[in-house]
Amino acid sequence: MHYRSEFQGNIMNTEENFLTRYGLQHFVTCTQSGGQHAFVIKGQEGQKMIKHAESLIKGRHGAAARIQVTQS
Repeated sequence: MHYRSEFQGNIMNTEENFLTRYGLQHFVTCTQSGGQHAFVIKGQEGQKMIKHAESLIKGRHGAAARIQVTQS
């Protein structure tokens, strides 16, 4: 069973809003652990969209964010 605190829930709502605002919610997911954000981008998206998502994420979180592009 996974427990999300009220504080973590608010953080995830902020990230969900970010993904939705920029149209990334359909191919990018976000998790947070130990204060670090991790983003997973579905690799089946076109390279332009992947690069766009990476750019937006880096612009918001800088080097603190982990970004992974899946191959499936």
